[in-house]
Amino acid sequence: MKFPIKYIEDNLVWNTDGECFAYFELIPYNYSFLSPEQKQQVHENFRQLISQNRDGKLHLLQLATEASVRDTLDRSKKLVKGTLKDIAFQHIDGQAEALTENVGDNQVDYRFFIGFKLLLNNAEVTAKSIFKDMSLGIRDFFAEFNTTFAGDFFTMNNAEVERYAKSAKFLAEKIGRRFKVRPLDKNDFGYLLEHLYGMTGQDYDDYEYHLPRKKSKRDTIIKRYDLIKPTRSLIEQHQRSIKITHGLDSSYVTYLTLSDIVGELEFPGSEIFYFQQSQFDFPIDTSLNVEIVTNKKALTKVRNKKKELKDLDEHAYQSGNETTRGVSDALDSVDELESNLDQTKDAMYKISYVIRVAGRSEDEMKRRADQLLDFYDSLNIKPVRPFGDMLGLHSEFIPASKRYINDYIQYVTSDFIASLGFGATQSLGEKEGIYIGYNVDTGRNVYLQPDIAAQGIKGTVTNALSAAFLGSLGGGKSFSNNLLVYYAVLYGAQALILDPKSERTGWAENLDFMENEINIVNLTSEEQNRGLLDPYIILSNLKDSESLAVDTLTFLTGISSRDAARFPTLRKAIRAVTQAPEPGLLKVIDELRREDTPIARNIADHIESFTDYDFAALLFSDGTARRTIALDRKINIVQIADLVLPDADKTQEEYITAEMLSVAMLMIISTFAIDFIHQDRAQFKIVDLDEAWAFLNVAQGKALSMKLIREGRSMNAGVYLVTQNADDLLDEKMKNNIAQKFAFRSTDITEIKNTLNFFGLDAEDEGNQNRLRSLDNGECLFQDIWGHVGVLHFDYIFEHLHHAFDTRPPKPVEVIADDES
Repeated sequence: MKFPIKYIEDNLVWNTDGECFAYFELIPYNYSFLSPEQKQQVHENFRQLISQNRDGKLHLLQLATEASVRDTLDRSKKLVKGTLKDIAFQHIDGQAEALTENVGDNQVDYRFFIGFKLLLNNAEVTAKSIFKDMSLGIRDFFAEFNTTFAGDFFTMNNAEVERYAKSAKFLAEKIGRRFKVRPLDKNDFGYLLEHLYGMTGQDYDDYEYHLPRKKSKRDTIIKRYDLIKPTRSLIEQHQRSIKITHGLDSSYVTYLTLSDIVGELEFPGSEIFYFQQSQFDFPIDTSLNVEIVTNKKALTKVRNKKKELKDLDEHAYQSGNETTRGVSDALDSVDELESNLDQTKDAMYKISYVIRVAGRSEDEMKRRADQLLDFYDSLNIKPVRPFGDMLGLHSEFIPASKRYINDYIQYVTSDFIASLGFGATQSLGEKEGIYIGYNVDTGRNVYLQPDIAAQGIKGTVTNALSAAFLGSLGGGKSFSNNLLVYYAVLYGAQALILDPKSERTGWAENLDFMENEINIVNLTSEEQNRGLLDPYIILSNLKDSESLAVDTLTFLTGISSRDAARFPTLRKAIRAVTQAPEPGLLKVIDELRREDTPIARNIADHIESFTDYDFAALLFSDGTARRTIALDRKINIVQIADLVLPDADKTQEEYITAEMLSVAMLMIISTFAIDFIHQDRAQFKIVDLDEAWAFLNVAQGKALSMKLIREGRSMNAGVYLVTQNADDLLDEKMKNNIAQKFAFRSTDITEIKNTLNFFGLDAEDEGNQNRLRSLDNGECLFQDIWGHVGVLHFDYIFEHLHHAFDTRPPKPVEVIADDES
């Protein structure tokens, strides 16, 4: 069969019939967990995209591209920075070995391409334009003559290319109002062709198509061999399949095409392109060639069909027979369609729907084809494998090709095409980066780059760097949080972890290969730690120390800035201490007693009452303590023993003294974290706040958290909040500054609804609620920086990481008594 492509320039493809198509990649949009109303909106947007073309042709192509696991992880190595590069490479190599053993060398990813036939019918008709068109036609004739009879080169007029390029640019702007698209280039076309002609194991992003061309002022010349080079393979046609030999690899390919649509497709539920991604564990390609029938022509066809059916009905009546049910149903359908076309003025669409499936052996190919037949049959669609038409159906996948056969065409409306879910995705994460697990629904690996959101990359829905880990106890949020922070550090980040439960004490021992980069500060009530959390000791800037001292003491004493009597007295004493040679919180008590007024004595007694607790010694210094908490390691863990954290549902008025002191310490350390994020902006930093709800419940903690998150983006720092419920994350201002969201299993319906609202999903959708409720340990609902939502399973791979990060209590050791003699 004649190769249909005549010329390729950027995203434009000319076929041998002289038609020009502009091809775009439709950037996949999130479709998981959308409510029926949200799906209807997507459907309407795509219907309008289709129906805006009142004439011409469309080509929709879903391609199962391949991504090499090893190549992806090798590209990920280029993202590693810092002193832990060797350790990171060892982990990445270990991941590559484990993943290729478990999932194979390559993983399938789906890409969506859409081609529009360009029509140049808007130009003003003038004598000059007529002469120009005539001259172009003559030049095209001689170019075609030379190509046909003289040989190996094809000549394309630059002026014609420019005319179509302008039309394609205008079309891209129209499409971009509803969907994100990317114009294709020669590498895309080269991969697409080689894929159709048997290429396997080639990473899409690493593929390059060499298509040299010689440009002059008026023309561009390409060698015909270079154009058909991607198709070089041996094809053997059988009755219902073809065998393609590409290099040393052979594959068996069969094509299925739609024969009949025997029932109504209910939407939502008919998104074939979407469901195929998770339904099958083998690659599937789908081509949809669409010829647009204008409204006037469509009405003529429908009315002619209506006359035929009425003739059948009349003939049955005259012969004394009853009209068959099929004729009656067809008449009803034709009436409804005629009314719809007449009212909406919409076009009809003449489609050829072809599915391509391949296998290493003929048996594997047949088995996969049978699974596809069953899948489509459940949707009231009847595909067939035509006898002797395999090469013709194969050619329909080639860009700008025409429909091969009219035996299997279907007449549909734009609603049908829009309901197929073209472009809907279940993808998660980035193309390369930290491997953290896999998509539960598709099995595809998930990679993250925690620091790229602030780079303003096109297509992202956020520029925030912060993340939230939500869920009830035992779902895996702490383990997953630890795993992500650890890998981020290996890739070059620096982390400050606030650990109020002292669960990370064993990290230096369990991760002994990097113990020199782990600094664990264990703040106990021992004498040598006295005053280490005093605002005047822990912070280097005296002005910041004074502000933190005010926040700490007003929180402990309950004095509001609106208290006209007590607040000025306390503020004056703190100011005097700040100006002293060796400031410390204990000296605030001395200053208040020195003022010797009833209000000052009352405040002094109140503050002094807190100093009796053992671990309160960390807060109160006489100014002689020295700052010993350093942040010079890659992982810095601050643990405070004996903290008594209040329950999440407690109000501040209900806190006991120990809880007040505990929250005050968390506030001080979170303020210390602000100093941490203001270090080198080129260094990505993570502030990890475990049990974040404890200080988000108080006014001072809220303010400090918002400051951390707000300043984090500009300072190249992400704040990771680990808490139990999305409602702990305060208002929309904080939630809007959280980019990556991880929600683990929850059973409380209120928490489930809060979480779904946080993700921007329908909180009342029972399917969404049940999915969140039924997550297994280590699984979470995940939303990435692209807005995609799916179920992620964290995969630690290495046993030493599981041992280091597991926060569960150890199992009791069973003691077996010695047999009595």
